[in-house]
Amino acid sequence: MDVPSETRSPQVIRWLVPLSLLLACAALAILLVHGSPSIGTIHTVALLAIALSAYAWMVAPAAGSTVLSLIAFVTLAWADAARRTPLLHGSLAAFALLIAAAGWQRRRRFIRLQRMSQRLEDLREERTVKDQAIAATNQAREALQKKLARYTQLQQIAEELGNLTDLHAIAELAVTRAFSLIGKSDVCLLFLVDPEPQELSLIASKKREAIPAIRAKHGDQFDRHVLRTHRPLLVNDVRRDFRFTVTVSLEREVNSVIACPLLLGQSPAGVLRLDSAQPGAYTQDDLRFLDILLDLVSTAVTNAKLFAETQRLAMTDGLTGLTLRRPFLEQLGRELTRASRGREPVSLILLDVDHFKTYNDTFGHTAGDLVLKAVAEVLRTVVPPGGAAGRYGGEEFVVLLPRLPRAQAAETAEKIRQLVAQQVPGRERARPQASHASAAVRSGGSPRGSRARDAGVVERQPVTVSLGVASFPDDAQADLELIRVADERLYQAKAAGRNLVVSA
Repeated sequence: MDVPSETRSPQVIRWLVPLSLLLACAALAILLVHGSPSIGTIHTVALLAIALSAYAWMVAPAAGSTVLSLIAFVTLAWADAARRTPLLHGSLAAFALLIAAAGWQRRRRFIRLQRMSQRLEDLREERTVKDQAIAATNQAREALQKKLARYTQLQQIAEELGNLTDLHAIAELAVTRAFSLIGKSDVCLLFLVDPEPQELSLIASKKREAIPAIRAKHGDQFDRHVLRTHRPLLVNDVRRDFRFTVTVSLEREVNSVIACPLLLGQSPAGVLRLDSAQPGAYTQDDLRFLDILLDLVSTAVTNAKLFAETQRLAMTDGLTGLTLRRPFLEQLGRELTRASRGREPVSLILLDVDHFKTYNDTFGHTAGDLVLKAVAEVLRTVVPPGGAAGRYGGEEFVVLLPRLPRAQAAETAEKIRQLVAQQVPGRERARPQASHASAAVRSGGSPRGSRARDAGVVERQPVTVSLGVASFPDDAQADLELIRVADERLYQAKAAGRNLVVSA
């Protein structure tokens, strides 16, 4: 039975009290053996030994206190046996009672201290638990704050995407925001599906400064996997994922990959992918936020395509697919402004389908629409890159040829005339022969036989165009004046017999 270390007396007192008790016992023994002291002296030394023995139970360990008490008891019993005085008898009895009381008090103190130590230990354990709970709460709060910050960023991204209608601007914003929103990445890539070869094509990217330029423009096995499965992908160690073959990248080291498909409706339109050289870089929360971001991007891309389609329909003739008159004139004005700054020529061709009203009246409007579509297709094949073709009105078409002088524009107009005559199919009709039928009836012939002969007379209605050519700055300095000159030359071609090109 020992006191806890926290309640032990100073080291000096713990050694001084036992030493003093031993000296007192030794002094008492010496007095009894070698001297004849008075009973008062013996009693005084005995009381001192009793007091030190009782105090030893307060400062010394239990084993030491027991040994010291036995020594003191033996010494006092010896003194009592040697002198046999009532005073020593009382001292010996008082010593026994005092030691018993000190031992009992020590036990009570020990039990109380044990309880206090247990309580202190419980408090420490409770404090540890509360500290852990506080740490977990702080971690949860930090996670919630991080999520709140991400959701705030997503709200800002949604607002920014809602203001964009250009596909490339949407792509650049998507990779920039994904790179900062997820973090922990070396590279962020956005691939879109090219409709012609049906393969991925890199449209926007974001990378750390230390990463070299991106050379893989068509994605890799991770991007193709996402495109094929239509599901998000999270790989925290590419070397341990059996779905993929570990390859050494010539551009950068890749150990962690996170990617989501860009879905337009149910069809995959692209893949947004981030990767890092650190294994275990991404979490499920990262994947969830990236998926939400892709939903926003998908909505923005859909809106951009609808906006582009609306603009195209607003600027395009529904029958021929060519530019309408008003947007064509706007493009002509911009082109003339550019040409005037660069001192470059601009040519304009105005053409009209010959006898189109008669063709419509004879064969119907459906046949006339087919002719207009065929002429428009010829114009699309002839107009060079940078040029434009439009439907000016009715059966009139207009062609814009930047950087072409009048002579070359006249050659293009002649090519258009020849292609229309060769490629646009005409119609055949039976030519009426009313006078021959009447003569057959008067001569007694059979009208039925006459109609049979008339049915064999077939007339072909060809499709031709007349064209007028005007050039800037030789013929006119303004857009409307240029159109007026081309229109005058068009009517000169019509007046000269149609199916002609007039350029001067």
